[in-house]
This record gives sequence, structure tokens and C-alpha cells, in this order.
Amino acid sequence: MADKVKSPFGKLMAAACVNALLAFVFGLCLGRVLIQRLTGSYVGLALSGASLILAFLWTSRAVRRIGGAPYPSGDAVRKNRVQFLWSCTFFAMISFALGIAVSSFFWYGPDFIQIFGLVFWCLITCVAIYPVRRDAKRFAGTT
Repeated sequence: MADKVKSPFGKLMAAACVNALLAFVFGLCLGRVLIQRLTGSYVGLALSGASLILAFLWTSRAVRRIGGAPYPSGDAVRKNRVQFLWSCTFFAMISFALGIAVSSFFWYGPDFIQIFGLVFWCLITCVAIYPVRRDAKRFAGTT
């Protein structure tokens, strides 16, 4: 299992999952702030937002290191690098929306709209894993 994480594909998938997890937590905190408007929740919102930004910077750095940023790389490597970063960004955005849906489900109560939104965003998040995995494989294969 540790060998899979040390491979370029494993590192890329780990970075994408960390971004998605932090975006989910940020969505939970933002949903709580928007719904409850408690001053104590702003600390959690600020911390989760800062950690999400740091995770995006860490992912960008990891992608540059895997793709050989200091050296001139080919057009295919650059194209796959950009494609993976976009996939990772959209996966994080979808996870953020799932966090807001979970937050509204717990704070407003389970009626039809909240259940539908939660199921919808869960399904979309599950589907969004495929492009990230595909782009990570492509990028790891070109390096």
C-alpha cells in the first residue's frame, strides 16, 4: 500500500483527495455560518479556508515537481499537468457543494429538498472522482 502512495499516480490522487476533503470541510463551515450566523463559527471558516488554499498550493507544487518544472518539458506533459490541476479544482468545488448540502441537511432538517440535494451532490461527487483519476493516470504516464 505504501508503494502506491509513493508512485506519481498515488501522490497525485492523494493531493486531489486532500483538496476535496478540505473543500468539503470548508463547505460545512460556510454552510454553518450562512445558516446559523454565529460569530464562533467564523474561526472554523477562516481556518478551513486557509487550509484549503494551502492544500491547493501544495498540490500545485507537487504537480510541478512530478512534471519536472525546472526542466523544459514537452507539450504533452504541460497539457496533462494543466488538465489534472483543473480536474482537481473542479473536484474540490464539487466537494465544497457537497459540504454545503450536508450542512443544510443537518441544520434545516431532512425534508425532500435537503434529501434530494444531499443525494444529488453525493452522486455528483462519486462521478467526479473518475476524471481526476483518469487525468492523474495520464499525467503520471507522461512523466
